[in-house]
Amino acid sequence: MSATSYAYRGLEAVEKKDWAAAVPLLDKALEETSSPLWLLARSQAHLSLKNYEDALRDAELAYHVAAERGSGTSRKQMIDAQYRRAVIYHKLKQYADSDCCAKWSMLLAEGRPAREDDGIGKKVDADGNYTVTYEEAVKDNENLPDYSMKDSLRDPAAPTKAKTGFESQWTRAYVWRTQVLGALKRLPENDPGRKVHVVKIPPRPKVERKPEPQVVELDSEDEKPVAKPSEPVPGSVPDEQLKLRVDFYQTNQNVTVTLFVKGIKKEDLNVKFSKNKVQISPIARAAAPYVKPGDREASSTLHLNADIIPAGSRWTVTPQKIELVLQKATPGKWGSWGKEEIGITESISEEDATESPAVAAPAQASAPAVKPAAAPAYPTSSRTGPKNWDKLEELEGAEEEQSDVNGFFKRLFKDASPEAQRAMMKSFTESNGTALSTDWNDVKDRKVETVPPEGVEAKKWDS
Repeated sequence: MSATSYAYRGLEAVEKKDWAAAVPLLDKALEETSSPLWLLARSQAHLSLKNYEDALRDAELAYHVAAERGSGTSRKQMIDAQYRRAVIYHKLKQYADSDCCAKWSMLLAEGRPAREDDGIGKKVDADGNYTVTYEEAVKDNENLPDYSMKDSLRDPAAPTKAKTGFESQWTRAYVWRTQVLGALKRLPENDPGRKVHVVKIPPRPKVERKPEPQVVELDSEDEKPVAKPSEPVPGSVPDEQLKLRVDFYQTNQNVTVTLFVKGIKKEDLNVKFSKNKVQISPIARAAAPYVKPGDREASSTLHLNADIIPAGSRWTVTPQKIELVLQKATPGKWGSWGKEEIGITESISEEDATESPAVAAPAQASAPAVKPAAAPAYPTSSRTGPKNWDKLEELEGAEEEQSDVNGFFKRLFKDASPEAQRAMMKSFTESNGTALSTDWNDVKDRKVETVPPEGVEAKKWDS
């Protein structure tokens, strides 16, 4: 599984507050990439699990990585990292440190330089006790955003500040300071929680990466050991995670199954149809990117919900998906398309297999090839010429459109000549919808009578 996949599942676990599951998943993700977002998520999980040292390390590392990347989200991640430090120090009962970090989070949210010497950590007395009070924090509204809190908190004389986009983060840190300094106010005079130990930019924590496992092999020429990195073990990803995302729709004659998978090369793909299953390989799955063409994970067997006609089925490939159009052996609706099985447990026999839908099945040697009789083309007034109405069902999607009567008549009217359209309008209107003619010479000089279905009597609206 890739780092992104581990991170996605880890972030999902954090969202669900499943902290114990989130940490190992994010550990795996962060082995490859030091993402500030992932570090902050793991910091939150450690904090909730009361692993305060680990939580603090992740928050400080997230601050440094975000600052180094300088991307569009870096300042927000730095703001969040300082706020996370404030929360962790509060849990450690280092209230002075907590207030300093919260204030630094506010300054970043105001757009102030990250390396500005603001003197926050130097506000201590001769005994080293933090001197900022609860009352001072409440009145610290000089840079209060106009839209983040009530107007009653604003100093009318303060200049109007431009939006920074981090108003909610500023308000969050402001509220946090009132809680921290309220707790600090109740501490004894010489309590350790009054001391300032933090600095604005913390030392960068060291990243400990686990060494890659090595497989030692002997070189055939000089018999010297050659170290080679080991690959993931096939079968290490559960089958349910390997299965592809599938969508399908159907008509009476066909069922179309779409398998969403990227990076498939048409020239490499092998698709075999039998009467009740389809075998596909090779598939480079996103959940197991290490698979090779010969691995079990590189193949899928689709067990179909009913029988198909292999020779009448086909497949296509795009950069994003594989699409199978399966011809039903018996027309009708299927309850579902079927199910996917990873690997090939039973190969399709040569007699049943149809590897290339574009190639017809070979004829018997003793039987001469018989050219199918051409279907009759019925007269029509359409500008497109005679139509073979018996072959309409073979057109792509025609089965579904035929079940829509309105769609059928719309197509018929659209393709008709102007005279045929006039005939259709006149006959349909005069017959109260019971007759339809495309022959203008037949209906132009007469009124088309209402012809109700058998067993039904036509009546006027007011009768």
